[in-house]
Amino acid sequence: MSKEKIPAAAKKGAFVKERTSFKSLQLINPNYFGNLAGSELKVVQPIQFNTYYEQLMCVGYQPQQEQLEAVVHVKQPSGYGTGICGNGTTEYVRFYLSFDGGATWKDQGVTGFRVFNVPEGTAGGKDLEYAASLKVDPPSKWCVMDPLIKMRAILSWETEPTANDPDYIPVWGNRLDADILVEPFRFVFPGDIFELPELKVPPFLKEVLDPEIPIQLKKKELSLPELSTLYKDKKVPVHRFAFKELKAGLLPQISPVTKAKSLEQFLPGMKIDPDIFKWITPTDGNTDFEELTCIGLDPNLPDTLVGIVKVKLPNGYSGGPCTTGSKEYVTFHADFDGNGSFETCLGTTEVRVYDLAKLPKDGVSYAVRLPVDLSKYRQPCTKGAKVVRIRAILSWASAAPCGDPNYVPTWGNREETLIFISPTGAASGKIAILGGVATSQIQNATGMTVPGAVFALNNLQLDAYGRSCAFGGRVSVQGLPVAGHTYKVEVTPAGGGAPTAVVTKLFLTRGDGTTHWHNADPGTGRFAYLPFTENVNNLLAQWDTSGSDLWDVRLSVYDAASNLVSTDTHRIQLDNVAPDVSLAITSGTGSCGKFRVGNTISGIFVARDLNFGSYSLYVEPNVNDPGEAIPSPSSGIVQTALAGDTWSLDTTGMRPCGYVLRLVAYDRVVMNSQSIGHHIPTSVGFCLE
Repeated sequence: MSKEKIPAAAKKGAFVKERTSFKSLQLINPNYFGNLAGSELKVVQPIQFNTYYEQLMCVGYQPQQEQLEAVVHVKQPSGYGTGICGNGTTEYVRFYLSFDGGATWKDQGVTGFRVFNVPEGTAGGKDLEYAASLKVDPPSKWCVMDPLIKMRAILSWETEPTANDPDYIPVWGNRLDADILVEPFRFVFPGDIFELPELKVPPFLKEVLDPEIPIQLKKKELSLPELSTLYKDKKVPVHRFAFKELKAGLLPQISPVTKAKSLEQFLPGMKIDPDIFKWITPTDGNTDFEELTCIGLDPNLPDTLVGIVKVKLPNGYSGGPCTTGSKEYVTFHADFDGNGSFETCLGTTEVRVYDLAKLPKDGVSYAVRLPVDLSKYRQPCTKGAKVVRIRAILSWASAAPCGDPNYVPTWGNREETLIFISPTGAASGKIAILGGVATSQIQNATGMTVPGAVFALNNLQLDAYGRSCAFGGRVSVQGLPVAGHTYKVEVTPAGGGAPTAVVTKLFLTRGDGTTHWHNADPGTGRFAYLPFTENVNNLLAQWDTSGSDLWDVRLSVYDAASNLVSTDTHRIQLDNVAPDVSLAITSGTGSCGKFRVGNTISGIFVARDLNFGSYSLYVEPNVNDPGEAIPSPSSGIVQTALAGDTWSLDTTGMRPCGYVLRLVAYDRVVMNSQSIGHHIPTSVGFCLE
């Protein structure tokens, strides 16, 4: 983390009054807390990087799944807006990547999760541990090159960190940096091989191989003798690189001395100490090479347990990035009955690691991810918070047994945490999320979202001003499965009409990250419910909408005998019509006319929509000094009059040039279940002499 010069009290104090009135104080003075660098507004109460309530503890990357991860500790019993029956508040995490050692940073996007006052999980100095996840696509390098880059995460409570601002200062929250590995590519272009002077390539190969089409290379798994040679002078002990063979009982069950002599046959020139066999049954895990540092739960759909694994040494991982390397396994157990037994194994996940020629001082941070189905453990919010202790066991090269929460790994360690399982929202057989928004945040009378609604998968607000939104494009339907049952999704105009079955073929994601297609029965129009492991996003249907009417979306569930057992209906307002825009110059020589520097140009513009969002007016190209070439008005969140509103542009100080005045209008429509707004541009040109 960066070393900012901030008073200790500003980082650790409770500041209850400021916390409770945070947003209103910022409205009065955006720099009330002194976190706006370069602002001339007076600082009233300096609070920056305060980690009293929440703190970003660990960050890492799952290179095979391309997921950035951050683990956040929520520390206090209150200070998060409401209890679990309310809306709570949002913890935002924005991620950055650096490909030049931290000199510059590239914004990857922001995610978030909801938090609540949960005294049950934070009493006695305990923390609730959450995770924030973001899918990215960083460029890969050839496996012989350095695969390391840097990541940064910025945690900020209730205020989304500004985009493209890697030095953003949160009032409540902090920053963390880490070195991560990007999974390399393992292929070569024939053209590169043909150009090697020391290599004689048969002419026929040049004729049959396209020099621009890459050839996939095989990832080599190093044998025990090869590992012995590789690690001879690199301080990697035999019981490390020969661990798999020793663990698997490859050697006969005889005395340690005889075993050592047998092992020496695999490793010519090495003298084996019989004491290495005591490492096979350790009393505690060894963390010299790797260590599980944090675990947490990402509560966004699907619930995902996350672990951060720190790789601490350059060698000892069964080969470099051009080989198969080795795996770090993490097995999760839960103590759902609260008796300390950790009786439920939730599963095992993994990440592949490699030897590295250049290891940063603080090691390399990896992440592991395990989607979990917690639906049967949820309870109504009126029954109180469901807080569960989780135990995770890191074990290198050999996974800890699922079902043995007391297992002691040879290489690795154990970590425990508390997670909060969100209360019952939509039960199995219900529509939980419609168009990317929780059905509880869609008004059933109007089909519009409630004011202040957020996306279900990242908790980002739909509209910056908290206004209701309609829906357009592809509307996704999501809900928990009912084992052994089938379902049908139908849509019907709210004013009446025949229902239409939604049978669009679904492209689903499994728990291991692989994908597959899922089809409805052509005769009944029904889909089979798939288990969570086959459909981690709980995607039930995808409706490609049209028009701007009010519709009813109905889910019907059938048992194995095709008996209808339940239905669930929700109303949704569509808006597939983009804003109406027009723009004209009415002064002087009019649109596309010529004007003199110093003239005030004016005209009429129209920006209207049934669900209007905002508009912006600006001049291109941007070749003038700050404060110049700014239309009046330059933006707004209220649609214009039917006949249009007036605009003007003072050209004083502008450079003579050919210009375009551009108008862009946005509406408030949840598009394709994942973004906001149609946006329609129009423009008019003029020449300034």
